[in-house]
Order: sequence, then structure tokens, then C-alpha cells
Amino acid sequence: MGSSIFWLDNWIGLGALYFIVPPKFGIDENVHNVYDVLENWAWNVERLLEILLEELAHHIVQKEYLRRRDDQKAVYKMIWVKGLPFKIAFFMWKVWKAKLPLDDFMRTLGYFMPLRCWCYAEPKEESLVHLFFTSAASKIVWKYFLSKAGISIEGLSMHQAITRCWTAMVVPRLKPVMQSLPSCIV
Repeated sequence: MGSSIFWLDNWIGLGALYFIVPPKFGIDENVHNVYDVLENWAWNVERLLEILLEELAHHIVQKEYLRRRDDQKAVYKMIWVKGLPFKIAFFMWKVWKAKLPLDDFMRTLGYFMPLRCWCYAEPKEESLVHLFFTSAASKIVWKYFLSKAGISIEGLSMHQAITRCWTAMVVPRLKPVMQSLPSCIV
């Protein structure tokens, strides 16, 4: 089970469970969002155990926090930075919501195609996270800029790295710079 938890720690928070469960895992098509496995704003553990691998269900109950929609308002305020061109902020909003027409998004719409990014000798899965955070080129850019701000991206998801920029303790005149930094990197 230890190696399973390590595997889960690397994937939780990176997108839909659909993409991280084993290929032969049966998907319950009646579950469309988190609210389908909640009861009074708490996880319905029995329901989770019915639809997920046991270690994944336990990990979600132990490690994942439920957030109310009000938290998203603060996120959107951070995306729309005064002085940042609209098209850049809009693109960042689409990145944050994972709504770019990449292979992984098209798959959620029901289109099945080979998920390959051909930018490397050994093709990887083309996904939003890969293109903008985990690919070799994007890692170099993220590490370069965030290291200057004293932020390490090791072990962070893309959303966590972005949030670290937004919440970095800096002098007030640098706050808009740190707020717009993720948009500029992306």
C-alpha cells in the first residue's frame, strides 16, 4: 500500500480521477462531480469506496479538503491583474479552469484520440499540466522565476505553484508583479 500512496500523492489535485485510475477500472457514469459523493458537506465514505480504489478513497478522505465556491472568487480576483492585458488574463483563466482545447480536455468531451505531445524524442501525454508545468521547457522557466522569489516548485502542482506566487510575502509594490508572474510564465 505504501507505493500506492506515493503514486496517489503525485497525482491528487492534478485533474479528473478519470485520468489517474488504472485503464481497466470501471467508471461509474452516474457520478458527474464531487457533489455526487458528498453528504452534508462531508465525504460519503461508503459511496467513495463503491466507486474508487480503496486506497484512493481513503487518501481522498484523509488528505483532500472540501472548498466552497466562495474560495473561487478570490482566485479569479488574482487572475485579473490591473495592467495585465485582457487576452493574457483570459488565457490564464482558461488555464486555471483547464478549458483549453488540448487532447486531455477533448477527451473529457468524449473525443478519444492518442494523447501524445510530439515535442520530445519520447512522446509524453499531451495535457495542460504537461505543456504548461511539467515539460522540460516549462520546468526551466518556472524554476528560474520562482527561485528568484524564493519559491521552490518541487512537489507542487501547477495550481499550488500559481497560488504560491499570489500569496508570496513581498513588499506592497511587488504584489502586482507576483500576482501577474504566473500569467506571464504561462
